[in-house]
Amino acid sequence: MTRFARRTIAASTLALVAGGPALAQDDTVRVLAEWRYDTLYAEGWSVENMFDMTEVIGDNGEVIGDVENVIFSNDGEVLGIIAQVGGFWDIADTHVHVPWDDVTMQSGIQQVQVPVTENTVVNYDVFGGYPDDEQVVTADDTGTTQPVSDDLAAGSGIFKATDLMGDYAYLSDDTPYGYVADLIILDGSISAIVSDAAPYGRPGYYAYPYSPYTYRGGMMRYDIPYFASEVDTIEEFDYENLQSRVAE
Repeated sequence: MTRFARRTIAASTLALVAGGPALAQDDTVRVLAEWRYDTLYAEGWSVENMFDMTEVIGDNGEVIGDVENVIFSNDGEVLGIIAQVGGFWDIADTHVHVPWDDVTMQSGIQQVQVPVTENTVVNYDVFGGYPDDEQVVTADDTGTTQPVSDDLAAGSGIFKATDLMGDYAYLSDDTPYGYVADLIILDGSISAIVSDAAPYGRPGYYAYPYSPYTYRGGMMRYDIPYFASEVDTIEEFDYENLQSRVAE
């Protein structure tokens, strides 16, 4: 597939913690041995598909923009989306953060509805910035609808999808394993990360259970908490089986 190449994904300083109580090494083999894509295929949706194909509609059903980003908490909960709106109105394109609780997904991910109109978008307050004027969204900010900068930075405890997508992926023994190509969402949280493993020598995309991340200095990498002997048992993730996938 080539759709990932159509987007320039910003590299990030995020990395996943290798381990944690639910992913201790003794449990890891059991988790991967029982890991199946069936539920992901039937009920999950792709963030990359959303970026490429989802239309944002207003309360009256008219198309008002598209999805530019998704904001998550560290544990993977979807907190909100950043939509680019205004191109269909008499105002310049505007990026607006909308809390996930106020977003209604229509028929798969073909459309999402948000309570934003031409009359109200200009009335919202904007997020504050840091002394260097970089606009930063905090966890508390994600509960309100507000215009945002197109290069909005995520504050402590949260991250944007594009902070993680595009990061280099490494296995537990520090073996390079390609990069993070996608995030699969299930029941309002990240259920799996999808890695492009071609640089590892396994052409194709492979989905692994998501676990909370932590910052690791300035390193642009994502640590998959498994060894080569474990990941080599996972079958390729087939996007054609993803029921929410919108036909191109």
